[in-house]
Amino acid sequence: MGKAAMCIRMLQILNTGRVYKVSELANLLETNPRNIVEYKKELDEVATECGFNFFIKNIPGRYGGYVLNGNVALPALRLTLEEKEALLESYNYSLTKKDFPKKDNLINAFSKVVSNVQIAEKENKMLVVDKYQLQMDEKEIDKRYKFVERAIKVKNTIEMSYFSLKNGEKTHLVDPYKLFIYNNSWFFLGWDHEVGEVYYYKLNRMNTYKMLDKKFVVYKYFKAEDYFDGNGFKNNGEYHHVVLIARGTRAMLLKERVYGKNQTITDLEDGSIKVELDMQNDSTMVSFVLQCGTEVKVLEPKWLVDKVKESIEQMAKMYNEDEKLWK
Repeated sequence: MGKAAMCIRMLQILNTGRVYKVSELANLLETNPRNIVEYKKELDEVATECGFNFFIKNIPGRYGGYVLNGNVALPALRLTLEEKEALLESYNYSLTKKDFPKKDNLINAFSKVVSNVQIAEKENKMLVVDKYQLQMDEKEIDKRYKFVERAIKVKNTIEMSYFSLKNGEKTHLVDPYKLFIYNNSWFFLGWDHEVGEVYYYKLNRMNTYKMLDKKFVVYKYFKAEDYFDGNGFKNNGEYHHVVLIARGTRAMLLKERVYGKNQTITDLEDGSIKVELDMQNDSTMVSFVLQCGTEVKVLEPKWLVDKVKESIEQMAKMYNEDEKLWK
């Protein structure tokens, strides 16, 4: 990449509006920090000679660096056809999500991108269908999202009445750390004052909530990545090694997706498959097996076999009692 191209790329980076250290710009441009000083000098000269309404300001100090003062019309972005299509489809996909709280910001940002890159209009927008849509109104989710987002920003403790599947409805004092999406639902990580640990909280399970006049400091050893991995929540119960036999349509479905850690599938001679995987959360494991119906049989662990049998017996008893009433 030539010097002119590097200058334009540096201008594009600075046009985001934030302050960049020389070392940071050098890393982004994959060049020597000494070159960054030269690029700044070159851009300042071009701006002066051509009468452009911008200049690059050098802010001294520990938190200083280069920042762009003024407005600049940048050259059009050069994207491949595949990149343009991916950009458009991701934009359309985001707009279909009812619980995406920053749609207005996305529309504004996308309009700025479109002004600098030509994207061919597609005749058909991406079709996205949510089989199980969120019951709560998107305005209420947005309200809760902004509340938690604000509490994270100003570092204020929140008090909320929260419903959990295990403990029912209970009041919690929480220092909110980070918002995130899991399985198409919004959660946040926060330090629970009562138990002295970081927990996951689902926005649509919050009932009443308010911000307290109480500042907090993020737990010294907190790292968001300590609570997630490629299979979801890390702290969601211990992992159990599960062995299943699946047949029919369920066997085909199990081949399509990963349902647990270390999942392996072995084809058997009778057309069924043997599935081995590590799963967590006892109640989730039982529900998973039950929804597979008669097309899946659990071989291990023994406690899961017993739990499934117990659930089936309770269901049969419930329906048998209802049958007596109908007669």
